Amino acid sequence: MEASGPRWLRAIAPATVLLALWAVVILLGLDHPQSVLAQGVAFSVVLLAWIAVRGQRTAVDLAGSTGRLGRAAVACALLVLAGMAAAPVALGGDDPSEQRVILRDVIARPFDVGRYPSPLASFRRYVEIPHNPPAENLYTTDLFSIRGVSEGTLVRFATLDSYDGKVWGASNNAIPGASDDTYQRVSSTIANPVSGDRVEVTVKLDEGYSGVWLPTVGALQGIRFRSADLTAKADSFRYNLATSAGVVPAGLRPGDEYSFTAVIPDGDVDADSVPGGPVGEAGTAAAFLQAQASEWSKDEKTLMKRVFAVADHLREEGRYTDGVAPAEQVYHAGHSQGRLAEFVNSPIIAGNDEQYAATMALLANQIGVPARVVMGAVVPRNGVVRGSDVAAWVEIQVSDGSWRTLPTSAFMGSQRPAKLPPESQQNVGGTNVPPPAPIPPPTTAGDQADVDVKADKAKSDDPKPSPEKGPLLPGWARALVIYGGIPLAVLGLFAAGIIVAKAVRRRLRRRSPRTSTQVAGAWRELVDHARDLGQPVAAGGVVTRREQSVQMASTTAPTLARRADGYVFGPEPPPMSAADSFWGDVTAERRAMSSAASRSRRLLAAVSLRTFRRS
Repeated sequence: MEASGPRWLRAIAPATVLLALWAVVILLGLDHPQSVLAQGVAFSVVLLAWIAVRGQRTAVDLAGSTGRLGRAAVACALLVLAGMAAAPVALGGDDPSEQRVILRDVIARPFDVGRYPSPLASFRRYVEIPHNPPAENLYTTDLFSIRGVSEGTLVRFATLDSYDGKVWGASNNAIPGASDDTYQRVSSTIANPVSGDRVEVTVKLDEGYSGVWLPTVGALQGIRFRSADLTAKADSFRYNLATSAGVVPAGLRPGDEYSFTAVIPDGDVDADSVPGGPVGEAGTAAAFLQAQASEWSKDEKTLMKRVFAVADHLREEGRYTDGVAPAEQVYHAGHSQGRLAEFVNSPIIAGNDEQYAATMALLANQIGVPARVVMGAVVPRNGVVRGSDVAAWVEIQVSDGSWRTLPTSAFMGSQRPAKLPPESQQNVGGTNVPPPAPIPPPTTAGDQADVDVKADKAKSDDPKPSPEKGPLLPGWARALVIYGGIPLAVLGLFAAGIIVAKAVRRRLRRRSPRTSTQVAGAWRELVDHARDLGQPVAAGGVVTRREQSVQMASTTAPTLARRADGYVFGPEPPPMSAADSFWGDVTAERRAMSSAASRSRRLLAAVSLRTFRRS
């Protein structure tokens, strides 16, 4: 069955699918795409080439029409023109202040919990400062009140399962093989099967607590927001089933109240527990502690016993200090790789929950036991949690996939440093890293306080100023070049391409392997030149040379037509000298035709595309 519709429409129709796909890719793209001009030119070239090839397959060659090479030359010229014509638009319309229309701005983006600062980095906000504490210190400030749990229950602020060498932070998919390790929206009832003691808990936030991390206990089974403001934010609440941590991106503030049902899991971890696995990326990040992990657990064989041997070493050899007392200010805040290397290599291992929990979790991962850090608080007898109740501990994964608590008391001692180490003995050991400078604590419980993070951000956000340079061209001159010079250059290149294509076509006709074909090519050259000059000469398989010669404004054309017929249809192929002579006569006649035409007509004839089109 023969296809219906215009040939050009049939050639373009399949390309509409590519255009639609390209539009979808643009709508699903990024805010700041790369190499827009190069991609646009490449796509345009491929698309036009497709249309040209498909149109060529449906075409019928006619006698006297342009050859395949000539058509290819024209196609290349058109592709160059199409690519360069977009340059003024790309250069003149590239305004970085304009926002692209992309679907990811309309559709909700995947939730990235990693953009929230780690609360562990601000641990020093909760330490005791005896004299003149700053306003941001929360040691004696009420954070929240909690009812429904017993004294000593661990309240979780955030689960920190990713370490990048600078800070322990929360992330998605940090647990290898876990399918529920993402912060996702949940309803008021949560399918979270865990065995243990079921509790009904109510929490009311006080003046000392803000940020995004929602204090919870155990594994949530259901939650209900009581205060009006928090109810409006309930749609943004997300919960991670694998880490038992919740976050309210809309933010928490004093006075918010909520209640939840939870299950506090049974069982503790001990040296006889079988660890789970494998470890995540934290194991790679802990490579700088390989020497300590091997030395402090060298007498043990099983992985879990090695972990407890390391914990015992930290507890027995370590000293506790918040780095606040004048004689202890050498022990800095932070848990970056440099700070922890200083912590384990110093003659006196000294720090607080931040350094001990961060180091213990990394050492366990280095040994091969999955571990993570939890930032939270220990519920006091009256249920009013203050800054002094805030703590950090470590959770270890066991063979059944559950995470068991390794309390801070298992790896952190309570004795204070007896005295400062001699200056000559400081920073000796495996890694010689200078301590980071102390920084003031952040203003909220959710703010980042890590030295390295802020230093890196300051470097990236505050580039060195470069000397001011005036514009190379004034605005009007630049506009003239873009909107005037570039289009003229494009037109010039296009015209040059047409002239070169005609010269190549003439050369190929002149050097044909058969002399009769050379003669026929010479006559076609004369016909094409007459058509370019605007003469109404028919071209096609049903028009003879003698009929064409009558339509030319030339007295010599009929004679040349009869000679060409004699050479082409004669009993013997014409000799090479006859073909050369015929080409010379045709060239002379072409010059005569050009001389009889006006200058403007000759210029238009040089760049005319008429002879590249089928008659």
